[in-house]
Amino acid sequence: MAGVFFMPVFRRGGMKVANRIKGITVEIGGDTTGLDKALKGENSTIKNTQSQLRDVNRLLKLYPSNAKLLAQKQQLLQKEISETKSKLDALKEADKQAKVQLENGELGQDKYDALQREIIETENNLKALEEEAKKYHRHYLFP
Repeated sequence: MAGVFFMPVFRRGGMKVANRIKGITVEIGGDTTGLDKALKGENSTIKNTQSQLRDVNRLLKLYPSNAKLLAQKQQLLQKEISETKSKLDALKEADKQAKVQLENGELGQDKYDALQREIIETENNLKALEEEAKKYHRHYLFP
C-alpha cells in the first residue's frame, strides 16, 4: 500500500480571504481592528504549515516508507488542524460582534454574508483536514 497519499483539495492562500472580509471591524484580544488584519497572522501560519506539508508529501512520493517523513506528516496535519480551529474560533467571535453591528445598522448585509461564507469555508476546511488525518492514521498506523 505504499505510495497512497491523502491530500485535501481546498488548499489556498489568504489573499482571497482578506478581500472577502475586508471592511469588517471587530475587537479581538482587546484590540479593535479590521478582521482581515486580525486574521493575517492566522492565515500566514496556516499557509506556512501547508507549504511544509506539501514539501513532506512531495518527498513521501519519493520515499513512501520513510518513518521520519511519515511522522512529520502526522505532526503537520495536527498542527494545521489546530491552526484552523484557532482561526475558526476567531471567526466565530467576530460573527457575534458582526451580528450586533448588523442589527445596529453599523455593518451591511453583504459584509455579514461574506463573513458567514468565510466561516462555512473554514469549517469545511477543518472537516477535510480531520478526515485526512483519520485516513492517514488508519492507513499508516493500522494498515
